[in-house]
Amino acid sequence: MASIWVVWLALVVVQLGFGAYGVIVSKFAKENKADPLIFSLIRDAGCFPVLLLAAFVSERRIQIPSLRELPLFIILGLTGMFGNQLLYLLGIYYTNANIASIFQPAIPVWTALLAIMVRIEPFPDFRTLRGWAKSLGILLAAVGAVVMTVEKKSGQASDHSGSSSSGSVHFAGYVFLLGNTLSMAVYILLQKKFIFDKDDSCWKTKPVTVTAWSYLFGTMFMALASLYYVNKPEKFTYFPREEVYPILYAIFIASGLCYLLISWCNMQISASLVTATWPLQVLFCAILSYFVLGEVLKTLEYVGGVCILIGLMAVVWSNFSEENRRADEEEDLNNSYGYVKVSQYDDFVAEGPREEKGVN
Repeated sequence: MASIWVVWLALVVVQLGFGAYGVIVSKFAKENKADPLIFSLIRDAGCFPVLLLAAFVSERRIQIPSLRELPLFIILGLTGMFGNQLLYLLGIYYTNANIASIFQPAIPVWTALLAIMVRIEPFPDFRTLRGWAKSLGILLAAVGAVVMTVEKKSGQASDHSGSSSSGSVHFAGYVFLLGNTLSMAVYILLQKKFIFDKDDSCWKTKPVTVTAWSYLFGTMFMALASLYYVNKPEKFTYFPREEVYPILYAIFIASGLCYLLISWCNMQISASLVTATWPLQVLFCAILSYFVLGEVLKTLEYVGGVCILIGLMAVVWSNFSEENRRADEEEDLNNSYGYVKVSQYDDFVAEGPREEKGVN
């Protein structure tokens, strides 16, 4: 198992990659007329061969799913790649980007709740400080991200005040965004339960290959959706120069590197801890927007950023404390066994827990 600090560093890199993705798209591709659904299709289709090559290099071979394993990878592609991206696009279409951003910090909350409901993870032990630290840390980080997002977008709210969208249309958008956050949570939990926590799974040590095949099926679903929704064939051949940088970043970083690291971290730690760093995405996006786009940070954004950092520090401390507790329990268990030498040619073997014998 990798060092816990390496895992946390990888999770921070994931959110930095996601946060920078929004800034890069705003910087280079904001004014182009390319269809966002086709953009997602190109992103997924380009990512699959990149991940397949990475799997061959890092894992020495490319394992092909059997017919019995295909349903699992189809569901992973349906939730993590296709459902996650398409529902996000539909949510923006029926509401706006401001509301869509507010929903994203819900991902760690859904993951923690669903993990407990389906018994992938135990219920937090609220008799201990680490149990409270993990639960409240996730909530505090999510609240901090929402505060930052609301403050960041409040100045732009007037642009949507005159919208003629009905309440039912906005409600449909909320449902799509709810499905978007749930899809990502379900994707990570399915990976954890049926691959990385399954003792007899031949995929549990192959996170790169798992991500690659998931992307293949996600691309298939995205292609079908593009053919259904995009009614102008010329859009499939229209690719402006402004999209070159965002699509390269999306393929190699936002999709390839970030999703690969998510799977690798999911192999190392619990699913709720994997998504606990999600609110960092909002913080990184705000900081990068300040330096790249010249957007000024407001007071509540600083407050939200502090809440995110405090919440994540509490989660990290809780995880570190839990690891120390498990290590101490294993050491005590090992020390409770005595050893006896059967013969001069044999090694020492365990004779079981020692018992105190009274003297008659």
